[in-house]
Order: sequence, then structure tokens, then C-alpha cells
Amino acid sequence: MSRKCFQPKELFASQPWGFSQVVVAEKNKLVHISGKVAWNSEGQCLAQTLEGQFKQVMQNIFHALHSVNATAENIQMLRLYIPNFQPGKDANLISKLLIDTFGPENQPASTWLGVQALAQPEYLIEIDCVAAIN
Repeated sequence: MSRKCFQPKELFASQPWGFSQVVVAEKNKLVHISGKVAWNSEGQCLAQTLEGQFKQVMQNIFHALHSVNATAENIQMLRLYIPNFQPGKDANLISKLLIDTFGPENQPASTWLGVQALAQPEYLIEIDCVAAIN
């Protein structure tokens, strides 16, 4: 396993929200994946909802990981950029999607950022990623 997760008792239990408080990758090479949006291979954004775009973005991240012989298990950190982020509603959805994607334990660290805008108006989410490989 490429990701070792820690939950310090002094910090809140983050696993129900879909992420780990601390992630360690020992003796690995870091892979930085540029922010991915919900474009397919033809440069089309077909998903019209935050959930649909999240799923397409994660597929794009998994394709990028595959290109360096990595998988979701290699992901150490995700940064999610969401325009017009709605606390509560969007946070609950993101938590569910992260748990669906990574399971209830051993999740990557993450930061969720509400932003003014992304590169194109149809983008509802952009995610960048740091992974570790041997």
C-alpha cells in the first residue's frame, strides 16, 4: 500500500467526511497531476451536475495515474476547487463521493476550496492530485 494514514486523537475524525488528516508516503517518487476537469478525451464536458463532473474528473485522474503505472491507492493528496461552493449541501455531496471512491478508511488527504471561477463557465469542479510511486 502506498498510503499510510493517521488520525491524531487531537484532531476531529475526518474519515466520515471522506479524507484522512495525515498521509505519509515513505521512500517514493512524487507524481503531481495537473488540475483535471470534466472534459472527455474529445474535449467535451458532458456532465452537467457536480456529482457527474466529480466522477468524470476522477476518471481523468485515474487515466493520468495509469500512465505512470499507478492507481487510486497511490494518491496522497487531492485539492478540489469548486466555484460557488455551498457549505453543507456541496460538502455533504463531496464527502459521499470521496467515500464512494476511496472507501471509509485509508483515504487520501484533501483540501476543498470554494473559488470564484474556473477556466471555463461549464466547469463545476477541478481537482489536482499528488501521488507517490516506487
